[in-house]
Amino acid sequence: MGLFDSLFGRRRAAFRGQADRDWRALVPQDVRRVPSGELGRKRIVRSKLPTVAAALFFGVLVALLWWAVDESTAAAPAAKLRFQTDGFLSADFVKKVVAAGPDGFARDVRSIKADLEADNQVLAADVRRRGDGTLEIGLRERLAVAKIASQSAKGAPIQVRLVAADGQTFAGVGYPEQTIRILPEIQDYRATGADDKLLIEGIEIAAPFLLTVRTTYPHLYKQWSAVSLRDCFGAQEDSPGSNLRVTVRPGTQPLDRPALVEIVFSTANWRNELTLLGRINVDELLRRPGATASAYVLKMSIQNRTNAASPVPEPRLVPVNAAPAPLR
Repeated sequence: MGLFDSLFGRRRAAFRGQADRDWRALVPQDVRRVPSGELGRKRIVRSKLPTVAAALFFGVLVALLWWAVDESTAAAPAAKLRFQTDGFLSADFVKKVVAAGPDGFARDVRSIKADLEADNQVLAADVRRRGDGTLEIGLRERLAVAKIASQSAKGAPIQVRLVAADGQTFAGVGYPEQTIRILPEIQDYRATGADDKLLIEGIEIAAPFLLTVRTTYPHLYKQWSAVSLRDCFGAQEDSPGSNLRVTVRPGTQPLDRPALVEIVFSTANWRNELTLLGRINVDELLRRPGATASAYVLKMSIQNRTNAASPVPEPRLVPVNAAPAPLR
């Protein structure tokens, strides 16, 4: 190489830029960070374990904080109330019960639930507090199947209370007057206590009886005005002569035939007798030529003795102005 070439000709490739300075350009870079195969998959799983554990930890932490806010006795007062019921109680009733506690809306939800369920009209209460302080309350109320006139104390005015399907009595807050008016009345009862502590002898039979009629035979239920417990012996339901006497509403019957004023059911066999009553044609029985009296009692508890081996219930019409035939 001459002087000319050294000055103006092609220069020897002694330096070609940054690539010549980086040692990685001189070493093959076919290096895999994660080996392939089973070993590689295990490394990938192990590398993700900390992320999964952290997510689970924060999930449990959030759940615990939510539970603490919902159950805390030092919760902030509810900004608003969300309320629903399957009966007649109003939001004002709930607010009154909640505010009656020492801490009002800020108190423990368990305490609110207990106070609501202390009222006989409330069968169960579901109480929750959301994260924003909203108090959610849902009520299941007792279903009234009858009414009863009672006195809380001697000389006190008579008050009407409602009777639930489980025999409990309650004031019937929020019930429309028309709904109370059409309920059958429990009459001729023997009871102890007063108000929510009222215990009625025989109601454990009469209340399920009326519930069955209301749900299964609503057309009969609408025709009944009262149920007498005069001859109901309570726990001794199998005793001879123990029965439920039902008074029929006068305005529910035709005027061109004798009236049916009462139906008598035995306390031991009323379910079968109700089934039988649903099958017979009472109107046809009262229009028979032999029905000459002006009013009759239908006795469902008379037993047919024509086949002594298997007696079956047989309804019998008895004139109200005649003595009923003796049981044989």
